Order: sequence, then C-alpha cells, then structure tokens
Amino acid sequence: MPRLYWVVGELSGEQYAAPLAHRLQALVPALSQRGLAGPLMQEAGVEAFQSWEPYSVVGFWEVARNLPRFLRLLRGIWEDIQTWKPDRVVLVDYPGLNLRLARRLAKAGIPFTYFISPQLWAWNPSRVRALQTPFAEVLCILPFEPDFYAQYSVKATYVGHPLVSMMRDVEAYSHDRPYIAILPGSRLAEVRNTLPIYVAAAQAFPAYDFLIAGVGHIPEALYERYRGPYRVVYGQTRSLLKGAMAAMVTSGTATLEAALALCPSLIGYKGSYLSYWIARQLVRVNFIGLPNLILQEAVFPELIQGELTAERVQDTLRGLLSQRETILEKLRSLQARLGEGDAMEKAACHLSQALSATSTPA
Repeated sequence: MPRLYWVVGELSGEQYAAPLAHRLQALVPALSQRGLAGPLMQEAGVEAFQSWEPYSVVGFWEVARNLPRFLRLLRGIWEDIQTWKPDRVVLVDYPGLNLRLARRLAKAGIPFTYFISPQLWAWNPSRVRALQTPFAEVLCILPFEPDFYAQYSVKATYVGHPLVSMMRDVEAYSHDRPYIAILPGSRLAEVRNTLPIYVAAAQAFPAYDFLIAGVGHIPEALYERYRGPYRVVYGQTRSLLKGAMAAMVTSGTATLEAALALCPSLIGYKGSYLSYWIARQLVRVNFIGLPNLILQEAVFPELIQGELTAERVQDTLRGLLSQRETILEKLRSLQARLGEGDAMEKAACHLSQALSATSTPA
C-alpha cells in the first residue's frame, strides 16, 4: 500500500493541496495519506498528525517570536515521518519549515515533491540548495519557475496554476447593487492591520456596497470589531471577486484569484515594521503581487506598509474604477499566459507515477 505524507502549513496552500489529495485518492485507491493537515485536507481523506491552524503566522519577527514552537513542530513532523515511513513526502509552500524539512529528507534519502514551491526567485535564491538533491522534484505553478530552477540543476516540471481551472466554473456572487469586495487576508494580523483601513476608505464610495470576504478560522468577533457598516460574507471569496466591480485585496494568493476573476484590484500589505525592514533587505523583485510579477507591470497598484492609508486607498480605488476596461484587457492577457490546462490533473498524474516508481510493494 503506497504512503504519501503531506506538510501543509496554511490555508492558501491547503486550498490547492486538498483537491490534489482527493484526485490522488481516486487515481490510487489503495493510497494512504497522512501529515500536517488542516480541515480541508482531512475532508479529502488525509489523516492529520496535527493541524497547521495554530501555526499560521506571517512576518519574520512574528515567526522569530514563535521559533521554539516551530522547532518543536519540525521535530514532531520528522519523528512522525520516521515512524510512519512514507514512500514520498509532499511539501506545500510554507518555506520556513519545509525547506528545513527538505534537508532532512534529502539526508535520509526520502523522495519528496515540492508543490506550490517557495518563491526562491524573490527571496534569497541561495535557499535553493535545500532542493539540490536527486531525491527532490518541484512541481511549478508559475510559467517562469522552471527556468529559475534549471539554473540550479533542480528537477522541475511546470503543471500550470491550479487557480486557472478552479476559477473557471465559479459563479458570480449575486447582489442587488454594484459592490466592491474587501479581502482583508486569512491571518489574524492581516485582518487587524488592513480591515480598518479598507473600511475607512469605503466611506467615500456611497454608490457602491462593500462586502467583506470572511474566512472561517478567523474569530467572528474580530470582523465584528472592524467591519463598520459592511457585511461579512463567509466562504465565498472567489464568488465575491467574480461579481465585484473592484476589490481591495491583502497581498497573497487572493491577488491572483482576483486577476483570474477579472476583478480590478489594489494590493495592500501592512505588517510589523521589523518584518517589513527585513523583507526589504532580502526581496529581489519589483512587485509583491503575483499578477504584477507575471505581467512585469503594476496592473494592480500596490500600497505597502506606510502607503496603506485610507486616503491612498480611496485615490487608488477611484483610479481602478475609471480605468476598469484597460485593466480588464491586461488581465485577459495574464489568463492567456497561464494557459487553459488542468493543473490539478497534471499534478495528480505526475504524483501517482512518482508513487508507483518509489512505493514499496505490499
């Protein structure tokens, strides 16, 4: 019976990993799956060694403050892998922990696949050394990533971005007035830092309703504290983007969801000043938003740290609404660049073949 171990550290990665785990189970019915997995992975049939939910933090300083907890988590995962003896491990994003785990896997001779690879091309490329081993492979979801990994002799295959097919069948959210979506993020700190600013900015647009995209693992009390007069809609982020005239989006995967939903958006980010300062020393790209990185232009304006004020958000949102048609043309070109294939199907087939090549016969 083949065994696959997953290491998923946050919601954005789990949203891709869960449907992939589900498809794999259909392709390999005898497959046993286990790992660091949240509720979506568990619904897909993955046995949870532990959930990632208590460890979802963002920012260098925030991680440093919790470092002992993360080191204990790393030790626990490693002990569980050694006990369970998987045929292959799948690492999903979460580079702070997963790149450390990759070194241990390589040293132990355990094959592993990195799906949703860390953005090493943006942050300290020297970290790619953790993947320079014959036991590693990377399934790339961005079209420029295979060329980056080829420079370092890392085995990498482009499967396409899972969001392309995921967004294709999403129905627009039904609302009786034109509205603008507010996506304050999927972490506590992100919601605290951005939602009050977005809500303050919204007051200047009485012609539009504003709907806030809520996620289930954020306490409802936090939204109630900051939502102002606007309604929170839970679990329908992609539908909200499909129907919105524009959006205010906290940096992350949601920026690409907005682009594929053809929703002109501004990208906001505000974290601790220490984490921001460290990031500025390490970052090697001109943009933080995936749509801007793929197109190599600021199709979505970025308001970072001190730039993220209610006044700047208002000015930027007015610009988005006035240039909406021009932005939509650029977003269509982004869709064409990502292609039309089913990334999940390609990734599932690739992993099933890798498992058949490495699994131990029963």
